[in-house]
Amino acid sequence: MKNVFLSAAIVAALGTTAAQAASNGTVNFTGEVIDQTCDITIDGNTSPATVALDAVDKAQLASPGATAKRTGFNIGLSNCSGTATVTKASAFFENGATVDPINYRLLNTLTGATAATNVQLQLLDATTGTPIQVGNPSQSTNSTTYDLTSGSATLPYAVEYYATGAATPGLVASAVNFTINYF
Repeated sequence: MKNVFLSAAIVAALGTTAAQAASNGTVNFTGEVIDQTCDITIDGNTSPATVALDAVDKAQLASPGATAKRTGFNIGLSNCSGTATVTKASAFFENGATVDPINYRLLNTLTGATAATNVQLQLLDATTGTPIQVGNPSQSTNSTTYDLTSGSATLPYAVEYYATGAATPGLVASAVNFTINYF
């Protein structure tokens, strides 16, 4: 009985050693802390700012995928300071409670009798007209970059109503956080 117990202990010890040997590895991380900063405005106003969309007739949003009333807005970067190696910037629109996690559009955060239904807000890169997938990690690789060598830049974007079904009349509101990436 003692030999069986001893054999089992040896097998267990060898198995543990093999498992430990298979789990060894190294991951190296590198990064950079920069002193690049810019004053940020939205259409000339400090954050938080409001972009007002014109009212839209529900007939323009009668079927899924219909869009209407594209409204432009600009994120302004000014008084940029930092190192000569940082010459470009882009905006990343963050994921959050106001973002549809499947379609990456902004949810109508209003509820109740006064809220429109079957309507989201879609952000677009105003330079390319391409919809922005809010919160999607691929957004950072597909994002338009802007030159900062003059010490300022204007990042043009747009927002529009987007029908997820036949829209009903009512109010629409949402919000999104963004980060400016410097490189």
